Amino acid sequence: MKKRNVYAAIIGGGAAGLMCAIRAAENHPDQAIVILEKADRVGKKILVTGNGRCNLSHIGANANSYHGDGSGDLINILFKKYNPDAVLSYFRTLGLLTHTDSEGRVYPLSNQASSVLDVLRMRNSQLDIETICNTDISRIQKTAEGYEIITPELRLFAKKLVIAAGGKADYAGRNSDSRELMRSLGLSMTKLSPSLSPVKVKSEHLKSLKGIRASAEASLIRDKRIIKSERGEVQFTDGALSGICIFDLSRYANLGGCEIHLNLLPDFSYEQVERELINRFKHNASCGEVFTGMFHKNIGLALLKSCGIKPSSFCKDISEKEIKALCRHITDWRFVCEESRDFKKAQVTAGGVRLSEIDPHTFESNRHRGLYIIGETLDIDGDCGGYNLQFAFASGMCAGDHL
Repeated sequence: MKKRNVYAAIIGGGAAGLMCAIRAAENHPDQAIVILEKADRVGKKILVTGNGRCNLSHIGANANSYHGDGSGDLINILFKKYNPDAVLSYFRTLGLLTHTDSEGRVYPLSNQASSVLDVLRMRNSQLDIETICNTDISRIQKTAEGYEIITPELRLFAKKLVIAAGGKADYAGRNSDSRELMRSLGLSMTKLSPSLSPVKVKSEHLKSLKGIRASAEASLIRDKRIIKSERGEVQFTDGALSGICIFDLSRYANLGGCEIHLNLLPDFSYEQVERELINRFKHNASCGEVFTGMFHKNIGLALLKSCGIKPSSFCKDISEKEIKALCRHITDWRFVCEESRDFKKAQVTAGGVRLSEIDPHTFESNRHRGLYIIGETLDIDGDCGGYNLQFAFASGMCAGDHL
């Protein structure tokens, strides 16, 4: 087994790890920096973000965009220096041109995620940062001088150690479960769960709605209290609800014990919906025709069936009570969420190393000097729209500047 000494070892070659390595090498040009990556190449998850376009930041990112115990205080401290403007300005020095859409999401001007990874890899090469891929970490040992990292082929002695191993989300076919390594260092972690993912729900109507999309306001309800509401396009799948607005509810919905309520006509009051339905039942013959021009045919059929109304029934035979029930379903269609541990379709991981374990000004461990924890390994995750990559790059810059 080979033995080597380096100044800093970075476990994980994703967005946070690559950025951290670059900043560390720029600050310590005469020191050896090495990245240890489990996959066969670095940055694989970057390539699939933003549907292959890489939504690398969001100009409106702030403390309200993130979740996790203590995330608000950490983001407020971090973004004083490493805010979206700072991250994008630094990418510009690397040669990356970007553009911002009307929602504030930032993409490379090329609209190719590879452009983001290319500038990071190019800078790593310019700084002679060594990357060792296809590497599994067997053990980490704290020593008097730093850290001993043991892999099947190598014993690496590092003065500084950065853990940027990511989470269990398998959206890019790249997941990491570093919990045992964290525990071996005495670090405490919160429960991991999938986030920015479809939400499994109980409903006998989903199979007939598979592949259909509808604009709606989605609200997450727990103990009769609204946790969060989002507007956008909801996609019905076999056994789950999906779409960006559902993704933004998934962090809490995937824990189970709650409901998602859909308002299919959020721009109309309940009274307006009721008047519209009464009028439609007056002027149509069969119930199956009532929602023509209003909803997708299958959504209309599902709404009728959920209220016990046969599509073949005559409109004139439908009672006022049944029409009111339909109104309630249109404005408050309820789906019971099931707890999910499926990370295969999740873009990020909720949970991780507790934020109380690190110094928010440097990302250094409060337990071990010279140990830094960044990115998705921490108990912090953002909404959909570039927030998670913004945090990954920002935390990587911060830690890299303090190594």
